[in-house]
Amino acid sequence: MHVTPALRSDLPRIHEMICALSAFHGDEATVTMERLEDVLFTSGLSTAFVAREGDALIGYAGLNFTTEIHSGRTRIDIHHLFIEENHRAKGVGRALITTAKELGRAQGAKGVTIGTAPNNETAQAAYRAMGLKEITDAGPRFWIPVD
Repeated sequence: MHVTPALRSDLPRIHEMICALSAFHGDEATVTMERLEDVLFTSGLSTAFVAREGDALIGYAGLNFTTEIHSGRTRIDIHHLFIEENHRAKGVGRALITTAKELGRAQGAKGVTIGTAPNNETAQAAYRAMGLKEITDAGPRFWIPVD
């Protein structure tokens, strides 16, 4: 298994995994292939890494970039992390998270964050086992719809 930056040719498989992750969370992925290409390869706001086993994509991490205005430093949020079920608990997620951390270090980022659904205890346990620091003092966040 190895981790590489996503390629445009990976988009159909990444899209499949996005749909699977959305379904896992009881949601429906509505992103089009054209929009996904823009988000990951044109806008500069997001990128993705994929885990490959041979020619097969077995997982991906979708990263969003943001700037903390008070520090001026970049922060990377692992917005999506998905591993195919038969490849879980084999170090794939750890490798993707490590790659995000290395990207953050190379870009002078303040840090990397990752979240999970409150009821996804498996992911929470995995992140704790990796030694990730749980954020407990970030405070409430609120959603403001614009439509």
